[in-house]
Amino acid sequence: MHKKTAALLSLLLLLLILLIVFIVREEKQPKSTPLPTENTTEVIAKKDKTLQKGVLPQVKSSVPKTPSKVFTLINTKVQSHKVAISDQQVVFQDAKQPIVMVNLFATWCPPCIGEIPYLNDLQKKYKEELFIVGILTHDTITQDALGSFMAKNQINYFISNGTENDTFADHLATTLDLPKNFPIPLTVIYVKGEYFTHYEGAVPVEMIEYDIQQAKKQLEARE
Repeated sequence: MHKKTAALLSLLLLLLILLIVFIVREEKQPKSTPLPTENTTEVIAKKDKTLQKGVLPQVKSSVPKTPSKVFTLINTKVQSHKVAISDQQVVFQDAKQPIVMVNLFATWCPPCIGEIPYLNDLQKKYKEELFIVGILTHDTITQDALGSFMAKNQINYFISNGTENDTFADHLATTLDLPKNFPIPLTVIYVKGEYFTHYEGAVPVEMIEYDIQQAKKQLEARE
């Protein structure tokens, strides 16, 4: 009888020891770190708000307009035209025609000389709508020699040889994003002071005349 009781007590003691060992081992195991649900939700919420509001700020284009610079262009007969340049606007204040063609040239430039007969024809053909002005640039020709040059080529449009020519030419080239050593002839067409098109170097007269026709159509559409 005593043997049975002792065996039962031993069994209970063993079970108790096993239970204690199991509990201790469970307590020693590292607890899993919970996800920071609050922070995660906050981050997601911030992203959602960001998307709704638009993260990228609306940057307004605030390119300052260049103040007008006024030049006085003078020809061999001491006739003058005042010209205001601002950004891509070039306004000949005394020109009656709505289309202005500015031709930067030099007497030592063969392609420039080759264009003169075509410019004469265009000025004659479109005299009511077109004002052509030749700007002598980076040229040291004398007044008398220029007069002979114009007579020889029978130039029938305004030729400026004033002291402001080179500065005007450089300023004009800047509005077209051209380098300082821009090619000549350089021809630019403006319609009521607004830039229309330009040509670097000599181009076929048919191309120029086509653009004049397009400029006329643009003027008619405005009316």
